[in-house]
Amino acid sequence: MKPYGLVLAGGGAKGAYQIGAWQAMRELGVTFSAITGVSIGAINGALIAQGDFDRALELWNRAEVKEGVHIEAELREPDNLFSFSNLPQIFREMVKNGGVDVTPARNLIAEYIDEGKVRASGIPLGLVTFQVSSLKPVELYLDEIDDGRLVDYLMLSARFPGLQTESPDGARYLDGGVYDNAPIGLLRKRGYDRFVVVDISTRKGIGHRPELSCAEIVYIRPNDPNDLGEAFEFDPRMNEMRMTMGYLDARKAFGKLKGQIYYFKPREYGKFQAAYGYKACDELEKLAQQCGVERLRVYICRGFMAALNAAVKEREAQAEAQQAPREGLASSLLRAAQPLLERAGGELVRKIRRPKKEPFPLAREALEAYQSSRRRRALARSDAE
Repeated sequence: MKPYGLVLAGGGAKGAYQIGAWQAMRELGVTFSAITGVSIGAINGALIAQGDFDRALELWNRAEVKEGVHIEAELREPDNLFSFSNLPQIFREMVKNGGVDVTPARNLIAEYIDEGKVRASGIPLGLVTFQVSSLKPVELYLDEIDDGRLVDYLMLSARFPGLQTESPDGARYLDGGVYDNAPIGLLRKRGYDRFVVVDISTRKGIGHRPELSCAEIVYIRPNDPNDLGEAFEFDPRMNEMRMTMGYLDARKAFGKLKGQIYYFKPREYGKFQAAYGYKACDELEKLAQQCGVERLRVYICRGFMAALNAAVKEREAQAEAQQAPREGLASSLLRAAQPLLERAGGELVRKIRRPKKEPFPLAREALEAYQSSRRRRALARSDAE
């Protein structure tokens, strides 16, 4: 397979998604001729250029707030650094020390990223940071960075406001995502036109330019970026979920899985659409998401419909249980109004009893068809016995 240029967006803790995507691409034989990244994307880019997936996974398994910062006061919410409840402690650190001490994070990154291996890989590695004094972006490739300074510049690319980071030249910098959080243009400037973009961002930056004309591009991104949680929510369970989602989305991006919100084997998704129609399938996935059907697994058609059917029944049972205390009054009112209802036309009765249109009508029809099919199969088994 011809190699791609890899673009890794910034997003803090959401970067675990990119490691899951890398795992899938390794299995699919996808290789990279160059890599650019911002913030956590730049750090992941160095890990990928280094080529040691197990080391990258080990680093992310250690990615917790307590491993990355030093704060004198105990955080009220230890898994989410910039949560609202932690703001008093963060503010004190900013006043007293000029920002939160991220020396532990720097040491952790330096422990897992071997600059010599990154340089020896021969893969051009680019990153973006933003210089405050000049109000200009700084876009650099590894061959423009002095030996021994890679980790310093990775930290500058990830320099979020409120974090204390020293720079090699004494100037002040901000996270490169301020300017361009998905630096496709940095690769285009070096002549690359075939990309994989692993995008975990909700904002692209003030200077972002897609520059996708005459380019071949594969986007790997979540159905909803908010599913990845918050950028500074370094919780091991969230990281595992992010990696799983990145893995599944990468396989979907390369055509190994299908589905809009959920994940299906390609042949099974074809059966799914043939059975119910593509519009109904779209509604069925949305209804499943609304009903809380587990998303991060690969479904076959029948398994998905069974899970959705069970979830819908459970939700309907819960709704009936919540309305049960009011049913006595409603029934008595209906009985009192029965003479009027009997005289009213059928259409009027329908409007009184069902004032709102049922959501996902095609999905409901598909579920009814599925239930009928199950009943027929059950009867056939019973007759056979």
